[in-house]
Amino acid sequence: MPTRPHLLYAHRARHSRLAAALSCLLAVCMLAGCAAPRIAGRAESEQRLSPCESAVEAASAGTERAMSADSPITMRYVAAKQAQHDWLDVAVQCPLRFAEGTMRSAQMQYRTQQLARVLGANSKTLTVTRLDSVASVPIGGDALAQAALADDRAGFATEVLAGRFVSGVARDARTTPLAEDGTLLAMSENHKQAASQMMQLSNGARDLRQKLYGTDELLAHSTNVTDPVNGLRANTVAVVEMSCAREEMQAIAQSTRTMELPDDANAVQQAQQGLLQLSLLAATHAYTAFNLGYPSSDYAVFAADDDE
Repeated sequence: MPTRPHLLYAHRARHSRLAAALSCLLAVCMLAGCAAPRIAGRAESEQRLSPCESAVEAASAGTERAMSADSPITMRYVAAKQAQHDWLDVAVQCPLRFAEGTMRSAQMQYRTQQLARVLGANSKTLTVTRLDSVASVPIGGDALAQAALADDRAGFATEVLAGRFVSGVARDARTTPLAEDGTLLAMSENHKQAASQMMQLSNGARDLRQKLYGTDELLAHSTNVTDPVNGLRANTVAVVEMSCAREEMQAIAQSTRTMELPDDANAVQQAQQGLLQLSLLAATHAYTAFNLGYPSSDYAVFAADDDE
C-alpha cells in the first residue's frame, strides 16, 4: 500500500525539526563545556568588605543594640562596651571618617558608663589625657599645630576657671568640686602637656600657641555658657572640653584625608597606633564634656557637620 504523500511530508518535517533541535542542544552543550570554569572563592572575595567597611558595619550594629530599648540592659551594656572600641577602629581605618569615629566612640564610652552605673558594674574608661607613649603620628605638622592650639587654649581656660571656683568668685554644683579637689588644675596641665607633645611631633611646624587668651567670656560666664556652634547652653568647662575636641578632630581629619601610610608593616602599625592615641585624646575631651552635662545626642555633637 503506497504511503500517502501528505503523511510522508509531515514525517519528514517532524524529523527536520527534531534534528534542528538536537543540533541546537548540542551547540549549547559544547558552548557550556568551553565556558571558563568558576574559580572557587572568587565571588566571595569580590564581596569581602574592606577594613573600613567592616569597622563601620560592626560599630553601627553595636551602637544600634546599645541604644535599643527592646534589648535587655545587660546586652545593651555589652554592646556599648564593644562599640566604643569599634568606633575607634573606624577613626583609624577610615581616612574620611576620623571625626565621626572619634565622636561616636566618646558617645559609646559615655553610654557604657551610664549602663555600668545602673548595673553596678565596674567598667574602665578609655581615657587618654596625654601622648606620653607616642613616638610618631601619620599627621601633617600644620594639622598637629592646629590641634596643639586647641589643647593649649583649653588648658588656659580650665586654669582660669579653676582660680575663679577655688577663690569662691564662682560656684556651681558640677564645677566647684572639680576645682576644690584639684581636678581642674590637673586637666589644665594635661591639656598644656598634650599641646607640647603634639608640637614635638609636628616636625618643626609653626607653633600657633599663644599661651594667653581672651578671658571676657570666661569671666562673664564661669558656670554656664552658650556653645557658639549649636546655640546650646551648658556647663562652661563642658563647652571648653567639647570645643577642644571638635577643633582637634577637625584639624586631624583634614590631614587624614590625604594621609599615606608607609609600606612596611611595622611602620603601618606604629602609624595607626599614633592615630589611635590622637583619636582617644579627642574622644576623652568629648567624654569629659558629657560627664559635665553636655548633651551626648547627635543633634548636639554633630550640629556643625549638618551645617556644612
